Amino acid sequence: MSSKRKGIKREWELRKYLEKNGYLVLRSSASKTGIDLLAGNGKEVLAFQVQTSLYLSEEKLNELKKYAHALKAKPLLAIKLKGKWVFAEEKNLEKTGKMFKIKIKE
Repeated sequence: MSSKRKGIKREWELRKYLEKNGYLVLRSSASKTGIDLLAGNGKEVLAFQVQTSLYLSEEKLNELKKYAHALKAKPLLAIKLKGKWVFAEEKNLEKTGKMFKIKIKE
């Protein structure tokens, strides 16, 4: 499976997960924006960048923050590890050269 296809699959999986947990979810197809999913439940609005890797570029992070700020949403990174969704904020990132790595609590 291509990485693009894997990413799309993960976006749909997260969308279903969020909907089951009371969120209304919009998906940005083709990811031309800094966010993949925008979710709200009447109390909070969340902007997600769905990851298939623990690493992301500074450019992707900045785009996520830019769109989240404009939409008054909380920017989050989402990655599925060992069958469970893990959500990370910017404070959970570690700079590794030109990339950022999502720090996972063990």
